[in-house]
Amino acid sequence: MKLAHIILSLALPAALLAAEAESYVEHFDTIYNSLTVERRGSVVELRARARGGEALESAVDLKDPLMPIVAYTRTLYAGLFIQSKPQRVLMIGLGGAGFHRLFTAAYPEALLQTVELDPKVYDLCRERMQFKPTDKTPVTLMDGRMFVKRNREKWDWLILDAFRGGFVPPHLKTEEFYRECAARLSDRGVFISNLHATTELFYSDIKTIQAVFPQVVLFETTGRGNVIACAVKYREPNIVDSAKWPAAESLQRPHFAGRLDLAEIRKERIAIPTGRMRNAKVLSDDFAPVEFLDALKANNADGRDK
Repeated sequence: MKLAHIILSLALPAALLAAEAESYVEHFDTIYNSLTVERRGSVVELRARARGGEALESAVDLKDPLMPIVAYTRTLYAGLFIQSKPQRVLMIGLGGAGFHRLFTAAYPEALLQTVELDPKVYDLCRERMQFKPTDKTPVTLMDGRMFVKRNREKWDWLILDAFRGGFVPPHLKTEEFYRECAARLSDRGVFISNLHATTELFYSDIKTIQAVFPQVVLFETTGRGNVIACAVKYREPNIVDSAKWPAAESLQRPHFAGRLDLAEIRKERIAIPTGRMRNAKVLSDDFAPVEFLDALKANNADGRDK
């Protein structure tokens, strides 16, 4: 017994050292972002520092890279209820590729084209978060709006999830930009946008999206302050009536098991807060006070559905 105790006591420091080696915090400043990368065990987080705090942009569990760690990345799959066969997807904003891994495993024949502004984000995504781009998951380093302007291809899903220092750049929030996005959608394509739901910007976001897209459906990531807007450029068929959506079970993929519950995502559907939007302004290239509105906390967050 004494020998066993000695061996155990000698082994403990080595185990602690190994755990220590797997944990770190690094800070990087670029012309676009102030970034923090932190690893705790097998989980690596990418955060943006702004306004005296940090906003979690992405995370990956290196033991199970397919698992969506950041809750709203699950809600992005609400797009399946609108367009269930996403063969061509454009994503503006790479982050740590928290969405990419599960999507490409579930839809191996689909193209997932990503546009990322900050080269350092791309480097950290590959070096710290072990993202390996392929010919099915190419990444272009460019401003997202510029890519949409120049690229003439059509997309089944166009996902807007671009943040700079914790807020979305104003030129990616305007009616003009959304019209450019609508022009890049396939006939039955869906525009999917990650919105902050805790500030006054939320109401202008929705009003601006509605100025372009005749049908909009919202899904709230429970308790996280994120709302995912799904919008289409057509009036028929009706996507607002959830009774006409495909059954969650019919959309399940083997890789979703234990990672993504579409039946639960379906329950995240919320009403459009028409009452709170009466005084909201449509954002345009000439009027887009995004940072100001995003700094104003919603006075009545519980009244968003009123």
